[in-house]
Amino acid sequence: MHYTRRVARFPSTQWSLIRRSGDSASARHAAFGELATAYRSAIVAYFRARIGAQEAEDATQSFLASSFEHGWWARADADAGSFRGFLLMLMRRHLGRLVNPDPSRATAEAGIDAIADQAPSAARQFDTRFALVLTAQALEALRARYRERGREGLCEQLIPLLGSPPAHGQLREIAASLGMPPNTLTTELKRLRLRLREHLRDQLRDLCLDDAAFESEWTALQQVLGGPD
Repeated sequence: MHYTRRVARFPSTQWSLIRRSGDSASARHAAFGELATAYRSAIVAYFRARIGAQEAEDATQSFLASSFEHGWWARADADAGSFRGFLLMLMRRHLGRLVNPDPSRATAEAGIDAIADQAPSAARQFDTRFALVLTAQALEALRARYRERGREGLCEQLIPLLGSPPAHGQLREIAASLGMPPNTLTTELKRLRLRLREHLRDQLRDLCLDDAAFESEWTALQQVLGGPD
């Protein structure tokens, strides 16, 4: 699928799913369900780092329920620039309300600041889980690409080698099982790495409002994954 991207407008990407969550009840259910399912593990990771594993599940459930009920995601803030930044902002506010539910007292933001120093890794854990979700989506897109070309077997053999260099003689063994020269398989592995990077960039771009946000998010993602720019 090809998407039209225009600066200062929500493109037909994940941003449009967020916006559609404020339409009719059926549109909201479909759009919200897709996003919530995809990024739930990242949401849980954020809350777990702040308030512990047991409370994190309850916080996640209440966050998703409130998001759906009040149409929070439909009011996507273009200033956030990316879905990751937008989601972090919503979770911070929700946690502030959980910590300090009485609006007559200090603000929700002050409530979250009171516990921020106790879990400085919360955003980092969220970013790690978010990166893993994007990588998983990119891998599925990559598998589909090879499947369409009848090369799914090659893809599955090489995917385990993307994260670390192959052991001595491993490529030769795989090449023999596939009936191709080792040098050809080495080239295929390089192509697979490039294509994974391409799909990962596509997945991330679909979560960003414009090119400036994408470049910033891509730099942050590479830092989390520990790979080259």
